[in-house]
Amino acid sequence: MEQNFVFQVTAPDVDALLPEMSSALEQWMKLFSRRKYLKLWALTDRINRWNKAPTARAKRRRQGQVKGLINWIMALLLLPVAFLPPESILFAIVGALCLGIGVVELWRYLPKTLGVLSLLAGVFFLMAALGDPDEMAVLVYLAAQYLIVALASLLIRKRQDPYDRAARNLLRKRNAVKGLELARFIFSEEKLSLGWKDASKTELAEEAAYPYRDFQQVIETESILLIICCKKALFLQKKDLLEGTIPELRAFLREHVPYAEGAAERRKESVS
Repeated sequence: MEQNFVFQVTAPDVDALLPEMSSALEQWMKLFSRRKYLKLWALTDRINRWNKAPTARAKRRRQGQVKGLINWIMALLLLPVAFLPPESILFAIVGALCLGIGVVELWRYLPKTLGVLSLLAGVFFLMAALGDPDEMAVLVYLAAQYLIVALASLLIRKRQDPYDRAARNLLRKRNAVKGLELARFIFSEEKLSLGWKDASKTELAEEAAYPYRDFQQVIETESILLIICCKKALFLQKKDLLEGTIPELRAFLREHVPYAEGAAERRKESVS
């Protein structure tokens, strides 16, 4: 007897599903690119095997954070001494270099920390200058530099990840569809069908059909199935499965369409 897998359609939680959807879209683009540019990716993988291992990236990040904090603290100690009588050109040069290195490294790895520390330093130097204008007036310029760095670090937002933007749009479009509770997606032996159930009837009226030969990819994450077919991106929430089980559906998809699992699902299988 032919087994069908039936999904209802419920409104997704955009914020909760955003990381998974973004990761799935990014994974799809990598899979698509790898299929299209085999030789280029083979070369890239050889380079990445040496230069971009996870442990190496984590090590560089820690080194950058420590380097940034040490240089920032050194600048905080040297620059006031350099500007106050007796002035020291050597301290000024070394302090400026330390500040530059510290700002660059912290901006890259700890931007919020850079903003908070610079804000505190700027306020401290400003209060010191206002407390003794005759002796400490030069510190106003130093305070201004730190406050500018603080504002830039705290107010300038990083460019939004394009996959996050695409994922958010995809999830929001689903929420904009009316009558979701009447929709059903059905995986049959030959195709994925979309039907709409009339509340007064028991049968589904088929509206769209997607043959498996037109599927480019199905990607499973912890909560969703991302389906790429017919130049469209569709998704189903695993909690919405009404008929069949997820393990059975997973085995079925592996036999019928290009199928891949997200990182979280691969880890689960390796543990089990």
